[in-house]
Amino acid sequence: MGQGLLLVEKERSKRKKLIKALKRGLVPCQAYEADTLGQGMKILSKEKIDLIIYDDPDQDQNDLSHLSAFYEQQPGREVPLLLIGPHQSPAQKRKTLSRGVWDYIDHPYRIENLLLRVEVLLRIKAGQDKLKQRIRQLERLSIIDPLTGLYNRKYLKEFLQREVRRAERQKGQIFCMMMDVDDFKKINDSSGHLNGDRVLQQIGATLRDLLRGYDFAARYGGDEFTIVLPQRMEEKQAIEVADRIRQTIAGETFGATKGKKRGTQFTVSIGLSIFPSSGIETEEALIAAADDALYQAKRLGKNCAILHHRESIQK
Repeated sequence: MGQGLLLVEKERSKRKKLIKALKRGLVPCQAYEADTLGQGMKILSKEKIDLIIYDDPDQDQNDLSHLSAFYEQQPGREVPLLLIGPHQSPAQKRKTLSRGVWDYIDHPYRIENLLLRVEVLLRIKAGQDKLKQRIRQLERLSIIDPLTGLYNRKYLKEFLQREVRRAERQKGQIFCMMMDVDDFKKINDSSGHLNGDRVLQQIGATLRDLLRGYDFAARYGGDEFTIVLPQRMEEKQAIEVADRIRQTIAGETFGATKGKKRGTQFTVSIGLSIFPSSGIETEEALIAAADDALYQAKRLGKNCAILHHRESIQK
C-alpha cells in the first residue's frame, strides 16, 4: 500500500485532480481526502498518515490559530504538514513555519515542484519512523532479560518503586513473590548448562501463560524469578496464584527438544511478602521479606510456598 497521504482541500474537483497527479508521480501510496483540517484530524486519528498536504489559498496570514491548534495535538507534531497558500514574504513564511508547518508552497505552483517537496517530506518521515522503531527496540532490550523474555532486574526495581508509590497514594497493597528452582545446580551438572538454559526459558513461558496481563514477572538473576501482583486482591487469592505456579511447574517436563522425549522435571520454592505490612515500607524491604520467606521454604523441604511470617502452603 505504501505511505499514507492526507489531502485537505475544500473543493472536491481540485482534490481529485491533485490526488491523481500525486499517485502518478510517486511510489504507491494510500490517499485520504478531507474538506477541512478538522475533518483531517479525525482521519489522522484512525489511519496511518505520513504526510498532510493542506491547500488553503484563502488563509488569513494574520490568523494562524487553526494551525497552532492542529500542532498542539500529538499527531500534528509527528506528521509532516505541507501547506499550500498565497504568496508570502520570508518573514510571513517564518511565522507560518513556527506554527508547526514543515514546508510551504506559494500559489500558483508547478505540480513537479509539489511532487518533489512531497517526496522529500515522505523520505524524512520514513527515516524518522525507522529511528523511532530502533529507539523502541533499544528501550525494550534495556529492560528485557534476553534468555527468558521476562523483564530484567534493573526494570524490576523501577517497576516496584512506581507501584509502591501508587499503592501508598491509593492505600492499596502489593504482593511480591521470590521463586527459584530447587536444586538447579544438579540440573546443570547432570544435563548441561544448555539444558539448564532451556529450563529457564520455559519457566519464562509458563509464567507469561499463568499470569494476568497487568501482573509482572522478572528474572532476578540465575534461576531466581520475581513476580509482582500489583492489583488489589485478597491474601488468599495471592496464595492461590503462588500455588498454581508451583503446581504447574512441578507437573511439567522442561528442557525436552524436538524428537527427544526425555526432559527434566523439577520443583520450585516460592516466598511471598505484602506491602504494606509490619516492617515492609519500601520496595527493598518488600523484596527482602519475600527472599526471607523463600529461604524458609527451602529449609522446610522445598517445593512449597511461604507467606512471610506465615505457615507454608501444602506440598
